[in-house]
Amino acid sequence: MKFLQYAKQSGPGWLQAAVTLGGGSLVGALYLGVIGGYNFMWLQPLAMLCGVVMLGAISYVTLSTGERPFRTVQKKVSPALAWAWLIATVIADTVFCAAQFALGQGAIQQNLGGAGIPPFMITFIFFAGAMFLIWTSQKEGKASKVIENFLKLLVAVVVLAFMGVVLKLAAAGAINWGSIFSGLVPDFGALFHPTASFQSAIDASSNPDFWTKYVNSSQRDVIITAFGTAVGINMTFLLPYTLLKRGWGKKERELSRFDLGFGLFVPFILATSFLVIASASQFHAKTQDVILEDGSVAENAEASYVGILKKRLGDEVPATASNAEVIATANEKLPETDRNLAAMMVKRDAGALASALEPFLGKAAQPIFGIGVLAMAISTMLVHMMMNGYAISEAFNKVGNKGVFIAGAAMPAIAGLFSPILWAGKSKAALAVPASVTAFCLLPIAYLTFLLLMNSKSALGSELPKHRVLVNILMIVATSLATLGSIWVLKGKGTPGMIGIAALGLLALIGIVGFFRKNKVA
Repeated sequence: MKFLQYAKQSGPGWLQAAVTLGGGSLVGALYLGVIGGYNFMWLQPLAMLCGVVMLGAISYVTLSTGERPFRTVQKKVSPALAWAWLIATVIADTVFCAAQFALGQGAIQQNLGGAGIPPFMITFIFFAGAMFLIWTSQKEGKASKVIENFLKLLVAVVVLAFMGVVLKLAAAGAINWGSIFSGLVPDFGALFHPTASFQSAIDASSNPDFWTKYVNSSQRDVIITAFGTAVGINMTFLLPYTLLKRGWGKKERELSRFDLGFGLFVPFILATSFLVIASASQFHAKTQDVILEDGSVAENAEASYVGILKKRLGDEVPATASNAEVIATANEKLPETDRNLAAMMVKRDAGALASALEPFLGKAAQPIFGIGVLAMAISTMLVHMMMNGYAISEAFNKVGNKGVFIAGAAMPAIAGLFSPILWAGKSKAALAVPASVTAFCLLPIAYLTFLLLMNSKSALGSELPKHRVLVNILMIVATSLATLGSIWVLKGKGTPGMIGIAALGLLALIGIVGFFRKNKVA
């Protein structure tokens, strides 16, 4: 049976799932449930569908030419674009690998009973273990498959952990299945106005204009986070190298499409959907986990709650006011409806969700979530390292050189080792903003590049895809959505974002001009 044969041969798609099911997808899915309830169940499947379309194009070009895409882009599009793609991949790998180390550290300390373990001890264990697995993956024979099988196992653990949570909630009658199925139908109008649950609370507030703008802004940010973390710029760089390493060619083009569906699309949709369902059932338009029965504020929600109150109070509270002073001022000057809205908007993390699920899961809540989040963190940090290994090897034109690959893979791991310092406070902001601007700026450019290559007779010759009208429609839609999303998020990044938008336009122009100078378009 072809399905079983292909399932056994699949692999590169699972690596893509391992990197996309990381901290970004976790945060995006959790807060998507908080702010949208079940209304945005369609968003992440659509985002991943766009990603799979583009990854499928990258796979087709790679398997049809048998050439490393970095070199194809250099020769057929623009050397500047090829290097921008590589540099963006290295930046994203190095910065966001540190985030995965921090995520794994949090899972051990908050969910798995390791509160007393020093942070650097945890990150050192991650570092040593990850480097050992990367080193093992470069050996010949069966040893090279160890990391791939380990990553498949981790992805399965992520899906099963969060599926178990949803099944338990369903058994307790805590899930509205009708709302879930209706939430799978795309509603683009919902991108621009609050959900019905929030709108009723906003209408009853003392300042509907403020809350409407605040909720819409927050909703926009989480939508972009959820959409943008489905497929990142570094994922577009990774796929071709894993295909070529396996020795796949033209005959495996159908297999590669199956692999992306079975190994990437299905696990991603299952894991993120389970997270949205769990988060929506416990947090959407609810306040009891933030404002406790005695009127106090939950410790793990206090910072986020106070931050929202400060924005609502404006000049009525000094910038230097303590958390307690801000809460006291809000209790005095704001009606309950405003304070409840602030509580509804609090960003929850995996620890908060695990705590909220304890009435349903009992003492198993924390370890179940801890295992799922830890599996997310480890799988993603490993693939960030692999991606960087390929990127650095390509930068020095040493693809296949084990020493160069391992040195490149070590760069993100070193950043992760120091994540207790790098991924905290001002250091985190200083790293995350330029990295996200670079990644968002380059993703639509990568999409545009392969859209052009899929129509290039110079690049593909007789291997131009059949049904190109349909292929082009799908790719144009995916590229357009990525571009609109990039511009949307870059506009909110201040001066760096404006520079990013200008760079986006300039790179697109360079790419299009370079492509038409070097190619015949069929």
